[in-house]
Amino acid sequence: FSTSDPDVFVALHTTDGSYHGYALTYAPGLNPNSPPANEYVRNHFLPLIRERMRRRHHQEVFDYGNFRNQEPDSLVQGWETYDARPRFGTNSMGMRGRLAILSEGYSNAPFRERIDATYNFLREILSLAAEERTTIAALVATSARFAPDSVTVRSVLAPPTRQDVIAEVTQADSDGHGPFARRKRTGVYRTIRMPVWDRFAPARREALPAGYLLPAEFSGIAVMLVRQGIIVQRLRENWHGDAEAFSIDSLWAAPAVFEGHRTVTLNGRWAPRSADVRAGWFYVPTAQRQGVFAAYLLEPASEDGFVTWNLVDRAVAVGDEYPFLRVRAPLKSEAELVTGSRADSSGEFTPR
Repeated sequence: FSTSDPDVFVALHTTDGSYHGYALTYAPGLNPNSPPANEYVRNHFLPLIRERMRRRHHQEVFDYGNFRNQEPDSLVQGWETYDARPRFGTNSMGMRGRLAILSEGYSNAPFRERIDATYNFLREILSLAAEERTTIAALVATSARFAPDSVTVRSVLAPPTRQDVIAEVTQADSDGHGPFARRKRTGVYRTIRMPVWDRFAPARREALPAGYLLPAEFSGIAVMLVRQGIIVQRLRENWHGDAEAFSIDSLWAAPAVFEGHRTVTLNGRWAPRSADVRAGWFYVPTAQRQGVFAAYLLEPASEDGFVTWNLVDRAVAVGDEYPFLRVRAPLKSEAELVTGSRADSSGEFTPR
């Protein structure tokens, strides 16, 4: 990401979930940390693309999701989107203040129809982006200054809205089980008004600090931040001042392995305390374009941050303090900080 910084990001996929009546489904960034560019995609850009797909190509498209129950008599239970965490590319890019769009071709459609729908969808995206390039440039610039007073670190599905959804009526089949089991198709479609869960709401927020302080031994995390395009600085002198520390009340590791990890969840609370920090510690200011994203990664209670992915396992335990500190007032003194840092091709962290 640090070497490629597009204004518009489109992830092209094919989905094999529910049986519905859409040529293609889509989603904006779903994380509740949603800057103006992401709100524009959700509320203006994608609805206009949907209308153009219908009018110009006679193809119906809709917000990505799956039926909560594919049984014909139970379709009214509703339609639900997928996940808000930035482990998924469009959620990450939406948080970063870019136009992020997920495109999901329909695997149950014939191959030629899938290609046609994806081509038309992408062409309409590029055409509308060209038409509204001035607006997009302004929104991306505004999103670069996105500075809410808090960062959402955990999320839940927001209350649904009732919408018309096109479903294909299917019959039970013997192949597989569960909500995505193969079913016998009938070719009969019904438009049903049902609850649609297409967005997420905050479940836990943390105040957005001026910055985070990381001990020198966490240079690997500093490198990861820099590779995500996040500015990281390094203290050149010892520092003493007011900070906040996070006391760990509970720690839970997932019993099952996911992507080679047993993901971790921490609970606890931040509290003020004075701090004596040695030269060589890293400082991550939040007054930067990636500030909210950096905070999300560094917050200990985040549902998809560095704690989640076992990157601080050896430094966390119930009853201890989280190894990173927060500061409410920015560190600005040239005597205290180098001007910035980067990761070179070998992965070493060096000052600029």
